[in-house]
Amino acid sequence: MKQKYIIAVLLAALCMVSCKEEDDTVEEYANWQVKNEAYFEEAYQKHVNGGPEAFVLKRLTLPDSVNINQAKHTDCILVDVLESGLGWGSSPLYSSTAYVHYRGRLIPSPSYPSGYQFDSSFLNEFDPQTAEPAELEVDKMVEGFGLALQYMKIGDHWRVTIPYQLGYGATSSGTIPAYSTLVFEMWLDYFE
Repeated sequence: MKQKYIIAVLLAALCMVSCKEEDDTVEEYANWQVKNEAYFEEAYQKHVNGGPEAFVLKRLTLPDSVNINQAKHTDCILVDVLESGLGWGSSPLYSSTAYVHYRGRLIPSPSYPSGYQFDSSFLNEFDPQTAEPAELEVDKMVEGFGLALQYMKIGDHWRVTIPYQLGYGATSSGTIPAYSTLVFEMWLDYFE
């Protein structure tokens, strides 16, 4: 009986030791919704009085359930003009096909201080001489991306910050977690 007791105690001790592993795993997207809302809120406050190089674009249309007086700051995107293009002429329409170079990132996280790059129309660094633009139908893009395109002129280079409400919302999409603020660097090449 004493042997069985000793064996049971040794097995229990062995199980405890073998189960105690040091886990250095970083939870990349812990409190992701809260972090994204705080990130967008801070960026929004900087853009409200930003001037011509940093401005806010409101949604073109609101859902039927929201009237203009109920619109929130998450019903807009934030634009940083990195380079102005032609500055004249029209912009793509909702029904247009746009030819765009772009790079999409999430907000900074523990493993990705510049934000995880979830998509890009080019490899490595952007080279306008060799990069082929992506052919995108404006009306098929996430709402915030399509909104930006409808204000861009040919040659514009913008950084656009899109709240999750105008991105993929409360659902994940591929490598993009739910509640993700999207940050796109965009170059409009041409449209038809």
